Amino acid sequence: MNVDAKILSRLDDLIESGKRLLATRSSPSPGFLTGDFVDVQIANQWFTSCLSLLSRSFGVDSEHYQRIKMLFKEYPKWAESQQAYGVILAARDDYATGSLFHMKVLIEAEVFDELLDQAEHLFAAGYFQPAAVVAGSVLEDGLRKLCLAANIVLPDRPKLDWMNTELVKSGKYSKLVQKRITTIADLRNSAAHGKLEEFGASDVKAMLRDVRDFMAKHYS
Repeated sequence: MNVDAKILSRLDDLIESGKRLLATRSSPSPGFLTGDFVDVQIANQWFTSCLSLLSRSFGVDSEHYQRIKMLFKEYPKWAESQQAYGVILAARDDYATGSLFHMKVLIEAEVFDELLDQAEHLFAAGYFQPAAVVAGSVLEDGLRKLCLAANIVLPDRPKLDWMNTELVKSGKYSKLVQKRITTIADLRNSAAHGKLEEFGASDVKAMLRDVRDFMAKHYS
């Protein structure tokens, strides 16, 4: 599951749990001039989860995060929960329709960086083969997102070499970069198929360096 799918899936989870929260609506006792209530424990858990996801995926300065933060009271009631639910629906729609493209690029850059850190840890521990596979996967996903940003129509299962060629045609990078990416792709394929005789530790080390440099340039 890619980064976009994970965030959208989590937003969908919050939408469903938000429905369950709103379903706990209850009216105050006769004589009390106050708004309708919701289950406080469920409300606190839901608001906290919303703020956690929005801070990591949208940023603490985003309108979505700030709006829910303002609505999150010590004892949130139904009206506040209903408004916050609307914010989560809007957040889901904004993310799905690409309204937050720049922010998504920044999020993806952070995730790519974490995955490359994992690949480098594997390499440092002597696991050259899985390190190459992870780094190659990061590069492939990065190329796919660059194609989407360049309005290149992707087939159902785009091959790395095909994306590499199309990105050069669109002017995203030079033929020299294309050749290096082809070399990296060949190494990743050898690692994925267990052809350990076709590469060594120095090849994987150079691959990790080149993938990180490429991603830093195009996702900074």
